Amino acid sequence: MIEVESSSEENSLAAIFQNRDFRLLWTSQLFGQSAQNAILFVQTVLVEGLTRSSGLVGLAVLIYNLPSILFSLPTGVVLDRFRKKNILLFCNISRVFVVAGFVFFRRYAQGGGLLTAVYALTFVLSTIGQLSDPAESAMVPLLVPCDQLLTANSVFHLLFNVSPVLGVLVLAPLSLKMGGIDGAFATISLTYVITAGLLWPISAREPRPDPHPSKDVLSRFWEDLKAGWEFIIARSSVLIAIGQHALLTMLTMIIAVLASGFVNRVLGMEPTDAIYIFFSAGLGMFLTTMWTGRIGHRFRRQSLAAIGLLITGLALAGFTFIAWNSEMGATSVAEPSLRVIAQVVSMALALGVGGTLAVVSAQTIVQEQSPVGIRGRVIATEFLFTSVVGLVPMLLISSLADIVGIPAVLAGLTVLVVTSAVLSFHVRPSRSDF
Repeated sequence: MIEVESSSEENSLAAIFQNRDFRLLWTSQLFGQSAQNAILFVQTVLVEGLTRSSGLVGLAVLIYNLPSILFSLPTGVVLDRFRKKNILLFCNISRVFVVAGFVFFRRYAQGGGLLTAVYALTFVLSTIGQLSDPAESAMVPLLVPCDQLLTANSVFHLLFNVSPVLGVLVLAPLSLKMGGIDGAFATISLTYVITAGLLWPISAREPRPDPHPSKDVLSRFWEDLKAGWEFIIARSSVLIAIGQHALLTMLTMIIAVLASGFVNRVLGMEPTDAIYIFFSAGLGMFLTTMWTGRIGHRFRRQSLAAIGLLITGLALAGFTFIAWNSEMGATSVAEPSLRVIAQVVSMALALGVGGTLAVVSAQTIVQEQSPVGIRGRVIATEFLFTSVVGLVPMLLISSLADIVGIPAVLAGLTVLVVTSAVLSFHVRPSRSDF
């Protein structure tokens, strides 16, 4: 299972952040991702104020998520035809003007015209995000050595989970409270300006893109898409890693939906007590980030992903037994004991550890084994696959929980994840993986 002999100091978090270009990219995305999460919150507040309709607010959320399905594959081709840094600069500068558009239409439009403009700008803003997110992921391997990539991805995974908290719980509420909706949009625009300013001085070791000028644009475009898919199918380790990432994304969505019902209907606690699960999982995420920064680079990525899945499966098994014991009356539903709460916290901690280890390792495999010339298409395909595979089962399984009960759903998820972990341990790289 040992892979390399690099020293812990060379792969530590401190060493990663001594890399000026990586530090600038990470800091820029701390601002950019926080703004991206804040803008959706502000948009929902705006639509609610205009319509007083939960259905129309839901439509705004649907429109925001639609580009992830429509444009993920085409953006992969764009990523491989232009420099990643230039794409990120274009995206963040464009966002400044799109967000300013919300303020413009709020002042000069009203009624149905204003609502239509809000939906249109929401769609455009989300489409830009489909280009910037994979560009950011594809840029990480250009800034750090291969033996530091696992640590770098671990740090970015932590960022992706911290930025929603900063955006939704800090940036959006504070800017709304202090400046109203227009003030919030202005603050978010400024945040995107800061993001672009941090990206500007980055010096990436990026080969000159080949735009492949051709008269038959559609034919060339289809060939580019096909090349990405053919690579993924031929490279079994990349295909498996994308599948593992999609499985964990689906699981994260399902847990987020079921958490409040689990603590309320199963344990008899207040729905807000789901914070115990989220906080503990976040702590596990942080501890895993620290561990990968110290010694995680010594191990095979495939082994780490399999171990992460196994830990996740065991944590789900623990949640399942807790739920069954509660339903069978082994625990007082009205007043769960401290022992039960401690068990829930422990399982959530393990869930954060296992999920983070598996996702970070899978993401690293995809980045390491994808050639620079098609890396954008591969990562964009990964983003599409994780979005679609995560969203559809989440909707179905969440509804299934109302029919068969949360414990039964947890048991099914346990079997799925543990089986995936066992299969991951037995998979051997094919010759095409070398």
